[in-house]
Amino acid sequence: MSGLREKQKADRRRRIIEAARTLFAQAGSEATTIEAIAEAAGVSGVTVHNYYGTKAGVLLALVTESDRELLQKMARDLPGKSSDVIDLARRFAAIIRDHAITFLDKKIWRQVIAASIADADSRFGKSYHSLDHQLALVLVREIEALQKAGQVSAEVSAYDLGKAIFSLQNMRFVNFIAVDEMTDVQSDALFTRDLCSIFVALPAEQRAAAMRHIESAG
Repeated sequence: MSGLREKQKADRRRRIIEAARTLFAQAGSEATTIEAIAEAAGVSGVTVHNYYGTKAGVLLALVTESDRELLQKMARDLPGKSSDVIDLARRFAAIIRDHAITFLDKKIWRQVIAASIADADSRFGKSYHSLDHQLALVLVREIEALQKAGQVSAEVSAYDLGKAIFSLQNMRFVNFIAVDEMTDVQSDALFTRDLCSIFVALPAEQRAAAMRHIESAG
């Protein structure tokens, strides 16, 4: 019997999240109410409040679900594709931007980012930031692979480098989301310049590779 109840809860959560995603896309998050989400999902407003607390909680839960799909995409499209750390970082950032914009528009992402700060201590806020950590670990594992291939110094902490690159990527992602007119190409060019500026202290042959990345990013 408890198994049936859990399935019913999971189904209600799925309906709420799908309803919220549809309504946010149609009317925007500001114009969408908890009551409208509940009606579209076929549940009561109390149920939505019990599951997610606030509309910000619904937003963060929606993105948490999106991030699980993103992790699967990373596992499929990123491993073993890069010959150096700058190319790795660019591929990683491109996957995130593409997935994000496919899932939600920039206006709603701005609401998500605001909710992730305002509700950082909530259950869904913590889940959102936990998934950020998991994404950073994807970079760490790929940097470790580059170290084994001799493309990254073994003296570097793969964990620290991966977290640092993720933080820089995250800053550029926020910048990308904040400006409606900014394109994927422009964001990539800015991120590439950031990376190459940081890695300017590399040996001469790797600095040359960094310059090629700048040129290819336009």
